[in-house]
Amino acid sequence: MITKIHGIVLSIVRHNDRNNIVTLYTAERGRVSCLSSASPGKSGRLRNARLQPLALIESSINFRENRDLQFLGNISTPAPWRDIYFNPVKAPLVIFLSEFLRKVLQNSEPDKHIWNYIIASLSALDETQHSIANYHISFLVGLLHFIGIAPDDSDCAPGDFFNLRTSEFTPEHPGHNDILHPDEAALIPLLMRINFRNMHRYRFNVDQRRRLLRVLINYYAIHLSISPDLKSLDILSEIFS
Repeated sequence: MITKIHGIVLSIVRHNDRNNIVTLYTAERGRVSCLSSASPGKSGRLRNARLQPLALIESSINFRENRDLQFLGNISTPAPWRDIYFNPVKAPLVIFLSEFLRKVLQNSEPDKHIWNYIIASLSALDETQHSIANYHISFLVGLLHFIGIAPDDSDCAPGDFFNLRTSEFTPEHPGHNDILHPDEAALIPLLMRINFRNMHRYRFNVDQRRRLLRVLINYYAIHLSISPDLKSLDILSEIFS
């Protein structure tokens, strides 16, 4: 069945001399992997230019349920990003987000709330003129709500630990290392209020930002059973050091 799809490019890798494999998160089908022509000519170069990480594309796909790899048809870019690929600070964030979303959205079904959040987040990154040092922190915190694993910070009391495994505040040490000690646990209610409008007002130092990012990624890894290892983290740490 031929279906028009709206997709966000999560990755593009070489498959063979004729095709690349493009992984998309789509509004209509969730995560989809497709074969895309790797022609060396002008049309092939133009096609690949439209398939940059986190590009928003439209295409038509003749879906076959018994195929692991669908065939990606003609591509258009209805709303090309104007700044994120050319800005030396925003571009590394794109690489990080695409790698992070490839892990988080494994085997994902379509979800209009997640789709709308990602599109709105990328639009905010593309358009903002404020500091973006906390953008990735804000993105990960915001996505928690749509994935369904946001902690309930209303139960936070002075001196509590935060159990990363159970998403609970507790006055007692839970007996494992996946915790935040009381000094860090007390910051959760503040952190859960960060967004793209106010992120430039959060004054984290370099070490705090790195720690927050590691904790957030580990929290996702625990609850979604994914690896916390991301190759792009080192580049991100250098950019925002």
